[in-house]
Amino acid sequence: MSEPHLPILLLQPSRRLAALLIAAHVAVAGLLPLLPLPAWTSFGLALLLTANAVHAVAHHALRRGRRAVTALDFSDREQVHVGWRDGSWRTGRILGTSTVGATLTVLNIALAGRRLPLHVVLSGDSLGPDDFRRLRVWLRWGPRNAGDAAVMP
Repeated sequence: MSEPHLPILLLQPSRRLAALLIAAHVAVAGLLPLLPLPAWTSFGLALLLTANAVHAVAHHALRRGRRAVTALDFSDREQVHVGWRDGSWRTGRILGTSTVGATLTVLNIALAGRRLPLHVVLSGDSLGPDDFRRLRVWLRWGPRNAGDAAVMP
């Protein structure tokens, strides 16, 4: 019997994720005037928040920029090859802190030589509906790395 395999997933820009990120940043910006801070501090925080919103939407939702993730190729449930917009690929391990949901999936990936994990945020419109469903099923019940199989007593 052949081993199950998930085809390479090509990630698309996500309008839904862009709207969610913008709404979250606007909500936080709306709270800034309520804080007991000097006006210049609130203004500085608003500028930082705006810069963060632009970066988050461009990088995670629209998949722009050289280091935006545009493809995922899974070896098993825990190993993934990450394709960057610049054409390069890196291998990583999916961390247990990743979240798989019906409308939003967040993959936290440990890459060799990188101290902090890579976060890949996927919403339902980042992939086709069938590919998004296959990904969620794969991440929950796909095959584990053969070296990690433990014998249950």
